[in-house]
Amino acid sequence: MIYYLLNILTYIVSSLHNPIVGGQNATAGSWPWQVSIRLTDYNFHFCGGSLINSGWVLTAAHCFANTKYTASQVTVYLGTETLHGTNMNQVFRSVTSVTIHPNYDANTVNNDLALLQLSSTVTFTPYITPICLAASGSTFFNGTLSWVTGWGNISDLHIFNLYDNEVQVPIIGNRQCFCLYGGGITGNMICAGALPGNKDPCNGDSGGALVIKQGSIWIQAGIVSFGKDQGCAQANDPGAFTRVSQYQNWINQVITSNQPGFVTYTSSGTNADLNVSCSNLLFVFFLAVAQQTLQQINTSIVSCDSASASTSICTPAFPLEQVSNLNNILFIFKTVYIEIL
Repeated sequence: MIYYLLNILTYIVSSLHNPIVGGQNATAGSWPWQVSIRLTDYNFHFCGGSLINSGWVLTAAHCFANTKYTASQVTVYLGTETLHGTNMNQVFRSVTSVTIHPNYDANTVNNDLALLQLSSTVTFTPYITPICLAASGSTFFNGTLSWVTGWGNISDLHIFNLYDNEVQVPIIGNRQCFCLYGGGITGNMICAGALPGNKDPCNGDSGGALVIKQGSIWIQAGIVSFGKDQGCAQANDPGAFTRVSQYQNWINQVITSNQPGFVTYTSSGTNADLNVSCSNLLFVFFLAVAQQTLQQINTSIVSCDSASASTSICTPAFPLEQVSNLNNILFIFKTVYIEIL
């Protein structure tokens, strides 16, 4: 009963938001690193991911942190062309562990990535191949063409067949994206999308890969993370992705053997995003930094309170009078910011 309810709900939503809006069906083997992550009991696809070596998958943290799904509840499907029908090249693996980035923040969606360890390694074929990851120091200038793949909102009902979809979108520089979002875009994120609209990942594509080709090598630059709360593929509403190059060290700390391949992507020419400015850029940036600092301070104070309760000795990292002063400054700045807007 729950199986059918899940699929009916997904079908209804699918009719409102097509998977990978503005995209097209991908041919078998076009994106051999793409995986489907499903609830095992219902064969229900809820997120995408990418194969990064023979035994590990990279996906979004919110696929697990926000849903509370555990490793024992999910199965990873590889070599999948369609979520309904025959898949001659498909294999599947259960998951032995889910490692969410320790600094993932559900409120800001910062550090939105997780690693899934497969129950056993997979054999590479033309339909199942790992993707290289963007190395630290990679640059992605405004306008760089990239591809996003995924199934979006899907259903396994016997009504229609849904294939892996693909769409090409340009990179949107972080400054421009920051202005379009009105804040909330950090250095751990990368944006992409067609500013006129009609091309965008959508619900269910989370965890999938944003990839760019350098020579003959495909490189994963981002992980599908979030968008504005205005629906999919809206004008001036690029998608936000986790910037993979920021996490080379963390990924290698988790995967200690047969580590994924990292490749430095270097954009050519000049970065037009450096010339982008908007009226609220400085204000929102200051607010973001100040709020993050306050959060760290409050965490320090709470930790000290807990330590004191257990008879331990603890000295807060920040004097309380400084916390009060920063709160006052933040309040004044918010007031000025609102008046200017």
